[in-house]
Amino acid sequence: MSPIHRSRAARILAAALVLLAITATYACAQKKSLSHPYAYLVGDDVATRMSGILRVVAGLEASTLVYYDRKDSRIVANVVGSASDVPGAERELDSFLQSVRQFVFPYAKRQHGLDLSDTDVTLVYYNDGGEGGAPYEVVRRENGAYKPAPGAATGGPDSSAGPEAAGGTD
Repeated sequence: MSPIHRSRAARILAAALVLLAITATYACAQKKSLSHPYAYLVGDDVATRMSGILRVVAGLEASTLVYYDRKDSRIVANVVGSASDVPGAERELDSFLQSVRQFVFPYAKRQHGLDLSDTDVTLVYYNDGGEGGAPYEVVRRENGAYKPAPGAATGGPDSSAGPEAAGGTD
């Protein structure tokens, strides 16, 4: 092989190695794992604080999930309890909302300069399903208003509670 062909082959090999290195670096950068960097947002902090406040002040169990919904820019709390009708679930969420207004909103203002309102928080109430039953949504408070789950028991004279009212169970 002549020196010209060897130098051309070396350049092609070098270009292939560079291309391989770029591809490998890109692939590694795209792979998500638990050690992948994560931007901690103010909403994440407020949700974490709200979770702790609700556990202490409102007496919620650790199973309550509070998180920051980045898509809708809202704090969401999923509350599980025993109320099976909409009025009962609304009463329970009202007490949690009072705690949010009294403790979470001032924290967000003091710590981050945020003026939060009811429209920044979504509370979702799930009935625990009783013994052996599956939890099901009863009502949610979203954008400052209550919205019963489809088929939820409204507390009227012929309302039925439970997941059957929302379309049945298997």
